[in-house]
Amino acid sequence: MLFKHSFFYRYVAPYTGPLLFNVLLRVLSALFTLVLTIAIAPLLALLFDTGQAESAITGGGLAQSGLELLENWVQLSVAANGKYETLFYVVLALILAYFLKNFCAYMGLYLFIPIRNKMVAKLRSDMFHKFMILPLSFYANQQKGDLISRISNNTQDVDTQMLNQIQQVMVDVVTFIFLIAALFFISTPLTICVLILLPLIGILTSFISRTLKRKSKKLQDTIGRISSQVTESLEGIKTLRSYNTTAYALRKFDAENASFFKLNTRVLRRVYSSHPLNEVLGTTAVAIILVIGGHFIISEQSLRPEAFITYLVTMIQMLPTSKNIITAYFTYQSGKGSWMRIKEVLKADEVILEKKDAEEIHSISRGITFKDVCFTYGKKPTLKNINIEFPKGKFIALVGPSGGGKSTIINLIPRFFDPVSGQVLFDGKNIADCRIDNIRALSSLVSQDTILFNDSIYNNILLGNPQASREEVIQAAKMADAHEFILATPNGYDTLIGDSGTKLSGGQRQRLSIARALVKKAPVLLFDEATSALDTEAESRIMQAVQQAGKKNGQTIVSVAHRLSSIRHADEIIVIEEGEIVGRGTHEELYDNNNLYRKLCQMQNLDNRPATPNNHLQNATR
Repeated sequence: MLFKHSFFYRYVAPYTGPLLFNVLLRVLSALFTLVLTIAIAPLLALLFDTGQAESAITGGGLAQSGLELLENWVQLSVAANGKYETLFYVVLALILAYFLKNFCAYMGLYLFIPIRNKMVAKLRSDMFHKFMILPLSFYANQQKGDLISRISNNTQDVDTQMLNQIQQVMVDVVTFIFLIAALFFISTPLTICVLILLPLIGILTSFISRTLKRKSKKLQDTIGRISSQVTESLEGIKTLRSYNTTAYALRKFDAENASFFKLNTRVLRRVYSSHPLNEVLGTTAVAIILVIGGHFIISEQSLRPEAFITYLVTMIQMLPTSKNIITAYFTYQSGKGSWMRIKEVLKADEVILEKKDAEEIHSISRGITFKDVCFTYGKKPTLKNINIEFPKGKFIALVGPSGGGKSTIINLIPRFFDPVSGQVLFDGKNIADCRIDNIRALSSLVSQDTILFNDSIYNNILLGNPQASREEVIQAAKMADAHEFILATPNGYDTLIGDSGTKLSGGQRQRLSIARALVKKAPVLLFDEATSALDTEAESRIMQAVQQAGKKNGQTIVSVAHRLSSIRHADEIIVIEEGEIVGRGTHEELYDNNNLYRKLCQMQNLDNRPATPNNHLQNATR
């Protein structure tokens, strides 16, 4: 199970076929590298005319006759064609081998680029899809800037520090294996000495890189906090300046930046220590081989000078390859810190899960029922045994002190949260047994936090129902009391409103949000402080238009409001305090019989007269 959540299983394994072909190209490239290396010995024999072709000794190589065959071919060619022509053929063969080596290496890189980009694109896509389905409770515990850093910076780090290293290692490991084979081909005793040295190098390398992954994870966490700090400061720049607290924001940012400086210095020091470490270890290895090889040449005479020179050239070629492998290991460990941060998102508990055999539901004929619903946010109970009926075509208002659980009730209807116990029923069906997209298609939500997008006014309204006609969009805007101000903008409905609607006032943004909900024409309209930014007269006009349209279309309206003038004409008002229902009835009934509701009305200068449209508007404009 843990393997299924690994980076290789999710993003590398699907491309096994193309990667194996890529490996084949790397093998061919390494093979031509081997040819270039082995060809040095007969070339030296030709240039210096050692005359030892007949008595060549390779010092215990796995293919003892290999060099002799090459040198015999050179001697035969010299006898038949002369030295200059033979030299020409040898050099031409080396050029061809060099060309084929680099051609195969380039084709490997050429074919790996789209694979690598597909992996990164799939990684980003998986993260964004996960963002779209994670519950709201997840975002309550996360910083927006940190999440942005994960999908941008961390995925880029995975690309450069993991995928790029996989590509590099594919080249270097295959080349390294062939070069080791070449060393055995030339001299087995010397190569055994080399293989004894390699584990010692590996032990020293692992000792240095042991804490690199952990430090890299801390480094990426710090980058995420810096990104969050920048995002929050830019979004709240007006508040910071109005309270003269920019110095506080600067101190907070400088503290995180200093932490990043310290961690990044430690990580880079460890990463860059791999190069001098390799240089020292490589030089030491070459010195040891010189001593041992000199012994084989001088004392035992079991190794010819040109074979030893070829051996040294091969080993020198192997040193940067091994250095690249070690550097790739360091870099890969650093990239795993970014992968761990990405994996935290990919493995986050979705909480709101849809059953495999979920029922289809496309309409509401009777209404919505809360049956013994309890909900807990953190350690504090938010709702306690809530039983409410929201009949079809009725206007139900939720009122009470802040923090009582009104917004939680609203959020349970589209299943943004699931109750701890109890059930939310649509026409008697538990919404936990229904398709989530069906449930959310049946309601339109206007929250107290107005969310608009950097697009035109028309497209922001159309988001509620992409199939709506332009006439339907304009009608929804008129109901939301937005049509007149829209026409007054430079390009009317095609006016761009800026990031989060910054070119509009708070009331204008709220009107567009209401229009977007109305154009959806959902059976259930949910208003969570939807008119808090409007003046009372505009609020009254909008709520009356919404109520009239709701009765005409049989829509259920559920509204949370602190400004009681907007809901006094509701069919039923439910008073909620500390997660419990403490009163329910019409405005007049509650005013006469519920102390909390009467107190709230008196604070807003509302009387207990019947809530007819005329006196409602008069109260709203006092």
